[in-house]
Amino acid sequence: MAKYGVVRTDNMTGTDVRSELVSVKYMGTAKTTATEIENGSVLKASELMDGEREVFLGEDVAKDTPIREVVLIAAPEVPYDERLRNLDEFINPAGKACRGYRLHSGNMFSVTKEALTGLASPAKGNIVELAAGTKLNVAASATSGATTVGKIIDVEIAGRYTYYVIKID
Repeated sequence: MAKYGVVRTDNMTGTDVRSELVSVKYMGTAKTTATEIENGSVLKASELMDGEREVFLGEDVAKDTPIREVVLIAAPEVPYDERLRNLDEFINPAGKACRGYRLHSGNMFSVTKEALTGLASPAKGNIVELAAGTKLNVAASATSGATTVGKIIDVEIAGRYTYYVIKID
């Protein structure tokens, strides 16, 4: 089975303040084709979809996308295939609205390695920033021109998953 990113919303404002949640449909790079998306991914969600009141158009972020336009995808893992039992087997289906959390300074969330790009072995103290696409980039130091999301403050092993705990700057 495929391994997809797993996310925990450890201390995100959206867990208590529902106005910090966003319904978003990922429409691929060209913003025209409904595309599946992993939990732990990030999307730019700055405009409503045509004909919708509450569903935002999800598009790839650029490395310099303002943090106020970025959401963390963290939908409940409810697989349609009853044979799927593990969190890393879940992916948000194409064409379905999924849950996004707005990013705020001081919030914390955790993701598995599958949701990250950049350094092969992320570690405590590494910088987490935006990169072109849907995955967060991990770097030893901040990259010029990239929006910094935060920093890895801990690495936790919980059962079969290794989580990288990220505190948003």
